[in-house]
Amino acid sequence: MTSRQADDSQNNSQSGSTQTTGSTVIKKEKPAEVQAAPPSEPQPPPQKPWQKVPKALGIILAIAILAGVGYAVYRLFFYHPEPEGLFLSGRIEGYETDIAAKTGGKVANVAVREGDDVKPGQLLVRLDDSDLQAQLQGTIARVRQAKEVLVSYRQQLPILQAQLQQANVTTHQAQQDSQGKVTQAVNALASNRADLAEALANLKLAQSQQKRYVALYAQGAVSADLADQYNNAAATAQAKVEAARQTMRSAVGTLTQAQATLSNTPIKAAAAVQIEKQIAQAQTQISVYEQALLDAKATQAQTQADLNYLVIKSPMTGNVITRDAEPGDVIAAGAPLLTLVNQDKLYLRGFVPEGQIGSVKLGQRSLVYLDSAPDRPLEATVTRIDPKASFTPANIYFQKDRVLQVFGVELTLKDAQGLAKQGMPSDGRILIPAASKKRV
Repeated sequence: MTSRQADDSQNNSQSGSTQTTGSTVIKKEKPAEVQAAPPSEPQPPPQKPWQKVPKALGIILAIAILAGVGYAVYRLFFYHPEPEGLFLSGRIEGYETDIAAKTGGKVANVAVREGDDVKPGQLLVRLDDSDLQAQLQGTIARVRQAKEVLVSYRQQLPILQAQLQQANVTTHQAQQDSQGKVTQAVNALASNRADLAEALANLKLAQSQQKRYVALYAQGAVSADLADQYNNAAATAQAKVEAARQTMRSAVGTLTQAQATLSNTPIKAAAAVQIEKQIAQAQTQISVYEQALLDAKATQAQTQADLNYLVIKSPMTGNVITRDAEPGDVIAAGAPLLTLVNQDKLYLRGFVPEGQIGSVKLGQRSLVYLDSAPDRPLEATVTRIDPKASFTPANIYFQKDRVLQVFGVELTLKDAQGLAKQGMPSDGRILIPAASKKRV
């Protein structure tokens, strides 16, 4: 009997008696009132199994179904399982670089402060350069002077060489002329000697004839005219001898003069020798000033290098962690001015228990978790494993307190993404292959 049938039976009991046969209800009216029997109600359909479940249990089932669907959606879209591996904790560290000046001096300007990010080539510190600027101007003047002197001597050299060539030509020509004059004088002297010998022979003949005819004239054998004729011939022969002698003396003088001129040729060559000395001196001066120019240029380059050392630029991408100099400070050569940390090579320094270090290998992929971004793990790689064990550091804690010996491990970040900073405490997870993990 359903709840509805029970309600109908209760109502009928209040108005009259009822009979039930099987599932059919027969209603009896009071005798005083004769009424037509109403048509029988249709029988309700049979209930399904789940309709027989209590209402509270249905609510629980609905909640369970919704929870299952929600969990499936979470697992499908939102669940990111924590990667397995070896866990370690430590601090973010970096490679520090002390920036110093190669030369000492007075600090003129410091362009960065602690916490500033710097790039390669960025100006960090500038030292006072007034003294070196004065030295540079002096070396520039020396270079300019050496160049001017070199130009002067190099211009003189071809002129002196032309003068030497002309002097050599003149000396050679004078030597040839003197030699020719000597030869000519010698020939003339020889000719004059021959003329003198001929004149002497003619004089001797004329004197012999004169003597014979004078004797014949004294004997009256010849006339006076014939005797005078031979006397005149002898006198003429005597005069020719004197003339020949005078000509020979003149030829001797000419030869002596020609020989003297020939002997004076080295004197004329002395001019060429003097010019050669001037050329050698000019070449020496050119060599000297070429070396002086090289020295001046080297000094200029050194001074310029020293000036460049006074301008200190960043050698890398990094972050300023300390500033040890201020404008006006006088610093010594090599004194640290700033300290930079390389932001491109940050690493997590942590420790692994001795019993687990065997599964850690260089080059293994790792993850680094920062407290400021725990849901954004940073990719890293195992880049160092200490070759020697050490005792557990005081500031490092492990889940197992019995671990006493540990190995230091470095996980170098591939990209810090601007999140990791030196000194940050962080956690790391070395992703160990399953086969290795089973042996841990």
